[in-house]
Amino acid sequence: MDLVAIGVATLQAYGLLGLGVIAFFSASLLPFPSEPVLVLAAKYCDFWSIVAVVTVASTLAALINYYVGLKGIHSFFVKRDPRGEKKAEGWFGKWGSIVLVASPWIPFIGDLMPVVAGTLSMGWKKFLVLIVAARIIKTVAVVWFGEQLWLFIG
Repeated sequence: MDLVAIGVATLQAYGLLGLGVIAFFSASLLPFPSEPVLVLAAKYCDFWSIVAVVTVASTLAALINYYVGLKGIHSFFVKRDPRGEKKAEGWFGKWGSIVLVASPWIPFIGDLMPVVAGTLSMGWKKFLVLIVAARIIKTVAVVWFGEQLWLFIG
């Protein structure tokens, strides 16, 4: 069973709670695709309920990633991706903290951005504002797309 199928089964079995679990793992350092599940959720769940659940769950995962970076990634049993970490640090150096707003859209490396923010000791309030904004923007866009797709399909 592939990850998308697991996500769909979780959504079908547990509804919004399952969607929250999927969103949490998707925003963690585990590679779990949430977008197809969000598009499916748009067919069965209320738009703003999806946005609220996904924003909270993915923000919690990002806060954990931030904490891992703040306390030292080497202190945790996390599979490291040194090349990805260096690339993420380079983006922070070039674009500054605004890169967090784009991070949910960047496959694989985007999930490292909160770790890098912690490693660079970004203030947690600034981090929280940026990551919540980023998560809301992405979730609204993907769920809106899902709703439009379901309207088109009929």
